[in-house]
Amino acid sequence: MTKISTVTMGKTAREQIPPKDGNLPPLQQAGFFGRHQELQQIEQALVKEGTRRLTITGIGGQGKTYLAIEAGHRLYRAGQFQKICFVDYAAFSMVEAVDLAIETLAKVLDNHLVNVATATDALTKTPTLLILNNLEKSSTEQLQRLLDVAAQWSEVGACRVLLTSQIADFKHSAYPTDNPLIHKVLPLSGFGEKEALAYFQRLWELPPVPRIQDPQPADLLRLFKQVAFHPLSIGVLAVPLKMLCPTALEERLAGLLAQTPDDSLVALLTLVLEGLEVEIEFSGWLYWLARLFQRKTTKTLSLEANTLRLLPRLGVFQGGAFEPDLLEITAFNKKQWHLLRSTLETGGLIKLELLPTFKVPYVKFHPTLAATLQARFSVAEDHSFVLSDYQQRYAQLAASMAYEESKHTIQSHTLLRRDLSNLLYAVHSALDAGEVWAAQFAQNINPFLHAFGFHRDSTALLSRLQEKVDNIQTDTIPKG
Repeated sequence: MTKISTVTMGKTAREQIPPKDGNLPPLQQAGFFGRHQELQQIEQALVKEGTRRLTITGIGGQGKTYLAIEAGHRLYRAGQFQKICFVDYAAFSMVEAVDLAIETLAKVLDNHLVNVATATDALTKTPTLLILNNLEKSSTEQLQRLLDVAAQWSEVGACRVLLTSQIADFKHSAYPTDNPLIHKVLPLSGFGEKEALAYFQRLWELPPVPRIQDPQPADLLRLFKQVAFHPLSIGVLAVPLKMLCPTALEERLAGLLAQTPDDSLVALLTLVLEGLEVEIEFSGWLYWLARLFQRKTTKTLSLEANTLRLLPRLGVFQGGAFEPDLLEITAFNKKQWHLLRSTLETGGLIKLELLPTFKVPYVKFHPTLAATLQARFSVAEDHSFVLSDYQQRYAQLAASMAYEESKHTIQSHTLLRRDLSNLLYAVHSALDAGEVWAAQFAQNINPFLHAFGFHRDSTALLSRLQEKVDNIQTDTIPKG
């Protein structure tokens, strides 16, 4: 049996930054791999060369976010910054970009910040690394305004700004692509061969237990070459590679990639999910009953064709959703969803977030998965039906939270803030559709927007409400 080379490429066991000093999210279960040269370039630029702004760029799934998180940890441990502030625009794609940055900074700095000026003043007193993640999710207008503000903050005291984006050139004077002392651009591409094998070895060691012997490195490299050693794709391929040898997947993957040249994730999802079978071990009394009668203690679950048909419905959600809302809108069978969920989670395409005092998880989509799902949902036959259900579901949630806020303020605020992108998308699309209840939906959300400090979003929503009222009045004026 051939063992894959276990080159250690950055797998580290370390403590998280104390909550009082930062809000960096945890890394994936496999930890941080590779990118040592890029880490050194970030440290060299931001610390030794005095570069104030640095952008990590590359297509989705190259590991931009994980590299930024790891850099934040290392620079904090080295004593370069007192605070690390992480702002994720993939998680809050519908929220006004500058307001989100100010609101997040206020929490990290433990300071009451109401605008750019108060945030700038606070940053003069505290060396802070501000990480602005997934900037491609912001609209052009919002992005330019955010870049203006971020450039201002990066020049304050010992502060620096680290950005991640699929956009390499922001077309902004403060972010030149040809002057690394002002703004350094760090492009990411696929792993090297050693990194790819080391990363797969780590994934191989994680659950579920492989059913086959360790694959040959040469076979793996041929398979990984088809996806250009793309880290996210390797993570997805690790799921079927625990059941099938690389040579069994190679030809099938090549055919699927040829069918969807513009979106390799569609090919990978088809490869992984079609015909998926997972062996589940019984628990509790079922396990002991099987042992007593000398029967199998496991059963095989298969992903049904109907589950795959419903998969594009996930595209209505804006980067994720709380699990009960997801199940209600998609109409997934619960057992089928748990099988799908475990597969997507193992492949690094979703992450489960458990908020304090909440019993159900928030299912966060990888930005690359979210983009693929949204593209498929936009052309789905049941698009209008699902969108209508989605709008009504979130209108009901807003009404319920408006009623409950006085009794359960913290819980209602926590829930609505985390799901704000869905609420904003639902209310604006309901207003677009002319739904009669959309005005009340907007009125229920607006006080929360003020409470969270998202004043531009509040103003935009009020403007739409006033426009709706004006249109109604115009329509009712007698024509003589």
